[in-house]
Amino acid sequence: MKRTLYILTTLILLSGINACKKSSLDLLNPNEPGMLALQTEEGMKRAGLGVYDKFGTRYWWYALTYHDVMGDSYFASVGNFSFRWTNQVATITLSNGTVLTPPQGGSQVTELRNRNSRAFGTENVFYNEWLAMYLVNNQANLLLQAVEDPALKLSGNVDVKKNVFRAWSYWWKGFAYSRIGSLYAAGIVTDEFAKSNNNYISRQKMIEEANKNFDKAIAALTAIPTSAGSDYDNVMKAVVPTLGVDKGGVITAQQWIRHMTTYKARNLLVNKTVSEMGAADWNALLTLAAGGIQATDRSFVMRSAEQNDLVGQTAWQPYRSLIKWTFISERLVQDFKAGDQRKERNFYVSASPTINSQGRGFQYSTRYEFIPVEDGGDYSSYEPGRAVIAIACSYEENMLMKAEALIKLGQLDEGLKKIDSVRTFQNAELPAVAGTSLTAEQAYEELRRERRVGLLNKNVSFYDARRWGVIKPLSQGGGRKGAVVLGPGGVLDTNATLDYNYLSYWDVPLNEIDFNNPGSGSAPVVGN
Repeated sequence: MKRTLYILTTLILLSGINACKKSSLDLLNPNEPGMLALQTEEGMKRAGLGVYDKFGTRYWWYALTYHDVMGDSYFASVGNFSFRWTNQVATITLSNGTVLTPPQGGSQVTELRNRNSRAFGTENVFYNEWLAMYLVNNQANLLLQAVEDPALKLSGNVDVKKNVFRAWSYWWKGFAYSRIGSLYAAGIVTDEFAKSNNNYISRQKMIEEANKNFDKAIAALTAIPTSAGSDYDNVMKAVVPTLGVDKGGVITAQQWIRHMTTYKARNLLVNKTVSEMGAADWNALLTLAAGGIQATDRSFVMRSAEQNDLVGQTAWQPYRSLIKWTFISERLVQDFKAGDQRKERNFYVSASPTINSQGRGFQYSTRYEFIPVEDGGDYSSYEPGRAVIAIACSYEENMLMKAEALIKLGQLDEGLKKIDSVRTFQNAELPAVAGTSLTAEQAYEELRRERRVGLLNKNVSFYDARRWGVIKPLSQGGGRKGAVVLGPGGVLDTNATLDYNYLSYWDVPLNEIDFNNPGSGSAPVVGN
């Protein structure tokens, strides 16, 4: 991160309202008088909006795709950005006993670590999300520093606007630390602009820091009186790009608080395996989710726009999934229940199935292709602004966390009602499962399948595969049995076994370590 922060001391985003095009961004050197702009309301608003620019293609395309393919919701055989190595399974065992192994390279663990070097640039998988999140965190630190400057001049209710800026900053810090703690073996807490340290803390401690920042954001929002609408809206309309508007308006303070509460619930759920979760954990999850996102709440999202915008139309999953850079996985499609209209409106059977794409393995095979949004689908689009990806959490995720907690606490029908609610919300047109006398095992299978299909493109597929133990070696109880695989000759096997053998938590990138060697007492920086 010292390398990252060195870059940031010369590039600070201070403009970009309206459509938030990169062509309108004004990058200023903080050592020049331009930093005085942060003593103005307009400068603060533009710096707040500038958080979005810090994500970049490394996050919106590369990082999110890594998660999707490691969760076996999608697959990608292309070598660019090391996509192919990120979802290189160890073996596929067909139902006739034939064992298929990748024709090139070693295990995912070996191939990713072989590329953990500055020499590999964007091919170093470990670096892309790390860099994006610390860029976001640093921009938030800049805002927190500026909001406490006595020289800052704001119009209207100054206290309200300062608290909105504080909440905005702490929200993004909580988000960034959550992403780091949920993916890497260790991370760094840095709360000062353009400053770092070599105290690497464990992923568990990173999640604690994430939740502390969410709590600080909640405290700032709670301090805003309900009568402060115009001043609150004035800032929020400036810092959220038009591409990020959900359900037609500004997210309210209470909706935002619920969003962070849902994220805290996610942090609890996805950073333990199911077997590690005890009754106290499930009760804590249920309590958090009870205060989480509601069906009518607005939330933070991202859309694509013109090529030179924050997310270029061709530079993310919803577009790449239509041009054969990524494909929907057969294992995802098999998790749809018969008659699920989400499957019917989003996928069709191709006349030319993809089999052993690029000769790189039969995990890269599928019969299905996406139906774009403009033709009635939900996920993918050729057109700017049509497809949407949640930046953080969603109503469906919150409901399914309630469902899982209830099922694990023995309240099967109450949990199944939540699953039915999500299916209704997404127009699945499936019969209700509540009240059908399902066993605990059957109820949890409904939950598993619904998280797979109902949370597609909602940032949790890899986390789920990890906590369910799917990515562990087959010899340790991992893998997926009863899997659908399109094998040699295009023969469909509905009872194959996949041994993924993926890293659960990633190593800290050497791009960081090379400039910032761990200090005494640091947590291990190598994942497992």
